[in-house]
Amino acid sequence: MSELEQLHSHIRDLEERLLVAEAHAAKLVAEAEQQRMRSLELGARLSAILSISAALLISRDVDAIVQLVVQEAMDLFPGTNAVQLFLLDHEGDRLSLRAAAANGECRCGHVLAELAVLSPRAMLLTGPQLETALQCRNAAELGLTCAAQEFCPPSNALLGPLRVESTRMGAIVLYGGPQATLYHPRDLPFVQALADLTAVAIDEVLQRVRATTLQRDLALTQSLHAEAQARLNTAQAQLLQSAKLAAVGELSASVAHEINNPLYAARNSLYLVEQDIAADDPQHAFLAIAQQELGRIARIITRMRDFYRPTKAELAATSVNTLLRETLELVQTHLRHGHIHAIANLDPDVPFTVAHADQLRQVFLNIILNACDAMPHGGDLQVTTQLLQTRPDAPATIGIYIADTGIGVPPEHLPHLFEPFYTSKAQGTGLGLAISAHIVTQHSGRITVESEQGQGATFTILLPVNGD
Repeated sequence: MSELEQLHSHIRDLEERLLVAEAHAAKLVAEAEQQRMRSLELGARLSAILSISAALLISRDVDAIVQLVVQEAMDLFPGTNAVQLFLLDHEGDRLSLRAAAANGECRCGHVLAELAVLSPRAMLLTGPQLETALQCRNAAELGLTCAAQEFCPPSNALLGPLRVESTRMGAIVLYGGPQATLYHPRDLPFVQALADLTAVAIDEVLQRVRATTLQRDLALTQSLHAEAQARLNTAQAQLLQSAKLAAVGELSASVAHEINNPLYAARNSLYLVEQDIAADDPQHAFLAIAQQELGRIARIITRMRDFYRPTKAELAATSVNTLLRETLELVQTHLRHGHIHAIANLDPDVPFTVAHADQLRQVFLNIILNACDAMPHGGDLQVTTQLLQTRPDAPATIGIYIADTGIGVPPEHLPHLFEPFYTSKAQGTGLGLAISAHIVTQHSGRITVESEQGQGATFTILLPVNGD
């Protein structure tokens, strides 16, 4: 071979090597461009995931969260035909479709969601795997199931389980339609990230709802506890008051018995002395004072005895309205002299109650006279009755309200008004209200008082309706 031929052969070898080098360079450029595109796609997806995360953080409603996720999933995975999001119910045994995007509902989504819920991580199903997962004998059968959907049967699907730690919450399903190579294994981390963000956002909303419910239940429990404690305290106070009344009653009966005989002896002696003194004797004034004071002591003794053993009377059907009218008539002179205007608002629907009429009249008289004493310069006295029915299944109650516009009761006196021998009056014995409370209690009723100093007082008597 001549030198010229050798040179041509060498040139051809160089040209072939150059072509191979150019092809290899072009391949490297294509791969670099592909890597660059993948990097751009990765960056875009990461930015999208961050944006979705920020949006989910400010969401305060589960429906808003699931709607946002399915819409963002369509943009995050271009070419996706449809997205469905399923959530488990409160019992955790039934999936329900909560949101869907694009072409609507695909009935095979429940099967895929059930598979995703049981999976620990995101899954990519294609071809035979998908058909096996759907448990369909052939594509035609699946087409009949989802005949109205262009993307059913799907050729590939991305499944993302929604869970927080070990708690399963639901699943997100993306359908790729007829394009078998739409999804790639590198999509799995993004599906998982989207599912995790969704689960955390939903769990936060649910935890917030649970916390609100618990706070409301706690407040209700505390309120019920406070109410029960108040009732317990009231019951204990009433029990203590009853014990005090019983002890004071026994003491009153004993004192009355011991004092009664010498008291009458002293009164009779004064009477005999008075008979032996001349009518114009100045000693008559002192005898009158002594007799007056002994008479007052006798009345106190009588009231003490009645406190322990009230006057016996027959139980009978009694009209509270009638008793109040009679009592107001009885004190008319007292009211006129005291410039007191009495107003009676008596409910005609108030029924009869079985009671000791004389004892109830004594209660009303005590309270009305106390009200008159509290209005030394005149005022208004309002007597009201009302039939109270708190609940249809609860017994009815008669409410009796006696209100005055007098000087009121100082706050330090209110807790002690119904205690025996407690009085703020210069000439009072402290037994009137105690006896009244005792009588009301014997009738299975309750008596309370509300007052503001300078604004008057209102006595409330509650009696059961136990007779017609």
